[in-house]
Amino acid sequence: MGDAREKFLKILKAELEDLRADIRLVERRAVERLAHDEITEYVYKENDALFHLEDKAICDLIFVIDGIDLILYKNIEELALDLDDRVRNLVREHEDPEAVYRFFQRKLFKVRKYVESED
Repeated sequence: MGDAREKFLKILKAELEDLRADIRLVERRAVERLAHDEITEYVYKENDALFHLEDKAICDLIFVIDGIDLILYKNIEELALDLDDRVRNLVREHEDPEAVYRFFQRKLFKVRKYVESED
């Protein structure tokens, strides 16, 4: 992959898809805990609702990434700064859980560090 910006977006998208898979794992664990009476129905429903909100928000972030026009950015720094701004605003506008933005920031930093170290 020649363009570092393209590589950055592909890896970031893969990281977000992996995060969705992690949420599904935690969701399945909550079902097991409910079945073993380790948590109440109320706690399960609250957690399940949160998992669904987080998953939907991450899907929205992936949609944003899919819509990026790389021509608008000279380098990864410009791209990362704009993505961070877009995601912060999207999370705020949709009133998504703040954790979604924190998850995204961690993934953004991780991928940026990796891609920039490869150049």
